[in-house]
Amino acid sequence: MVAKSHNHTLAGIRILAVGKTVATRIAASWLAECGAQVRLQDAPDTSESATFSAQTSRMLAADVDGGFDAVIGDADALDAADLAGCDRATRVAITSPLPATGDYTDALLDDMTLYARSGLGYLTHELDELGEFGDFCLPRNRQASILAGMAAATAVACAAIEGRSDNPRSITVDQLEVLSLMPMQPVAFAQMNDLLMGKPAPRSGPRVPGGTLPTANGMSYVRPVELAHWSVLFRVIGELEWAAELMDADPRPGTIREHGDAIDVRMREWAAGLTSEDLCDACQAEHVPVAPVYRPDQVVTDAHLNARNFFREDGLNLPWLSTFGSAAEGSRAEPTGLRDAGANPLPLAGLRVLDLSWAWAGPFATTMLADLGAEVINVEWHPRQSNLRRNAPFAEGRNESHNTAGWWSANHRGKYSIGVNMKSAEGKRIIHELAAISDCVVENFSPGVVDRLGVGYDDLLEANPRIVFASLSAFGQVGPRSHYVGYGTQLYAAGGAGYATSRDGVTQSQMNIPIPDPVSGLAGACAIAVHVRNARATGESARIDLAELEAIAYTCLEPLLAAQAGDAWTEAGVDYVIGTASDEVPVALLLKSDAQRAAFQSALGTSGTDDAALRAAIAAMSSEQVLNATADAGLRVAPIRNCAEVLQDPHLTERGFWEPDQSPEVAPTGVLIGGSLWNVDGIRAPIYRGAPRLFGDTRDVLETLLGYPSADVDGLLSAGAVAAD
Repeated sequence: MVAKSHNHTLAGIRILAVGKTVATRIAASWLAECGAQVRLQDAPDTSESATFSAQTSRMLAADVDGGFDAVIGDADALDAADLAGCDRATRVAITSPLPATGDYTDALLDDMTLYARSGLGYLTHELDELGEFGDFCLPRNRQASILAGMAAATAVACAAIEGRSDNPRSITVDQLEVLSLMPMQPVAFAQMNDLLMGKPAPRSGPRVPGGTLPTANGMSYVRPVELAHWSVLFRVIGELEWAAELMDADPRPGTIREHGDAIDVRMREWAAGLTSEDLCDACQAEHVPVAPVYRPDQVVTDAHLNARNFFREDGLNLPWLSTFGSAAEGSRAEPTGLRDAGANPLPLAGLRVLDLSWAWAGPFATTMLADLGAEVINVEWHPRQSNLRRNAPFAEGRNESHNTAGWWSANHRGKYSIGVNMKSAEGKRIIHELAAISDCVVENFSPGVVDRLGVGYDDLLEANPRIVFASLSAFGQVGPRSHYVGYGTQLYAAGGAGYATSRDGVTQSQMNIPIPDPVSGLAGACAIAVHVRNARATGESARIDLAELEAIAYTCLEPLLAAQAGDAWTEAGVDYVIGTASDEVPVALLLKSDAQRAAFQSALGTSGTDDAALRAAIAAMSSEQVLNATADAGLRVAPIRNCAEVLQDPHLTERGFWEPDQSPEVAPTGVLIGGSLWNVDGIRAPIYRGAPRLFGDTRDVLETLLGYPSADVDGLLSAGAVAAD
């Protein structure tokens, strides 16, 4: 077992947490786990579960009196509180379109409402007996609050890096915005292609084989994302060599579908004869991303997570491991930058991030930092480009330049792009030179890749003895499954998220987007911020090992805490029923207790209180009629909004959350993207620039930051060590 060792990164920071909301409690506990002295001003709500109280109170300090560096809480509680001793403190407020009551059960209903409203509910579906997407569903735990708490903790840590006590910051984070930022690709599709990801569609034609397959001791998710993995999988399974040969000759999705039924029969037969763990090991040995599907009780006993010390006796640790180097002597250099901080610099102005990451998790983390003022230099591995540049939708349906992908553009705003061949000696040297003038390096390759390239933590430590090196990988850098490769769908299943939606403990879910990626990115931004703050305070370098599996598992906090205590996860009868109204809008009836079924029966005029009767009543009414009929009775109803509707949400519109994409080849389309999560000193932190053109800043980075003569850059281009637009 490895030891968690990140509990001193915020040492010396004093924080007051105000109010009883779950988001505040999560933020306070994360900051305390990182070494800050955190005091709760208000006693927790009496309806809190004992396990949640233990989880969020373990590291809190009762003897912190005044002289606070930060105060955090929901906006209403902060406005009403006596904040003596906070006159020099950063103020981080958490807002929501719903009033904050502090009631633990009401918080669950609020979070389910926000999840439905954000577009994420429309992307979350129950799986049928064949593992195919079925009805919409919602998490029955407080995911909106957990994610908002992560974001608020990140804001506090970033303000601590700046350390501006003479004129302290006021930063606001909104719960609905945190959720609504995550479906980046569906938001782009809704505008560029008029396509609603998540929309139920009648099944026609052959299905893709595999999915969630029963095994000898549970289930595993077996459905490759990359076409190249299918033929490898068929050979691992055996008796499907004929299908592998077909895929070798004609590698199209249609080839798989045309023979889907026959392939599926063999896949299910094969899976039934293996344990989930043996099945996954066999596939992963050939680099086919497959993962077990775990219930909460299986997650808490998982050998990999326990080897990484994710669980402690009374709860969960934070989703990363840290190791620290010796304190570097001397002061930190203040290099000349590309990004102009302007007249009103943001909290991370002057912070440089060397971003070696690709896909979504790592870039989402660096986007959070760029939005708060950091200069992010994204190294795109020449001669290929990030897969997100190649993923639809595209502006005007064209992508010859690799600069028009809506998902890419939303996830890379505010950054710089340099093309480097890291396998070349010259390219390796450039990475070392950039690391020498950077505060942190971020990568999310498979474990061991950066070390083999000569640009890992130990290599770059020679160039910069106070570097913070963050690795965001699927299963982490250490542990018995650290060699596993994984995509969001597998991590969602293995982390227990598929059962957080379950009403019966058996039915599970999947999503249309790899939600573990942005969740990991948000957690990664927090981890990076606290370690950079420590590096500046102590001179210590750090290696951060963040496992995406742990990040998504943390969002299932309450089910995992219950499982850890040996209890069934019931949430005191909280339930939901989803039906489709006559105007085709899915509507969730949120039940605070079983007794509320009778109240819904009365309000909707149904013949009974069972699910079928309530769904029939919804189907006979428009969504507006359902809302009107239940409003007077004080019942909770949540329309499940698609991403086109989320773009029109009045709360998000009033707050100016959506703003035009500034990327040169996307801007003419008028496409909107979610803006910065951070409102700083009363103004939303502006997006500094649109997403960069592919290799568009290579010359500027080499000549301005590293001082290369133009002729030398020409030579590097000719040698293929770098690439430029």
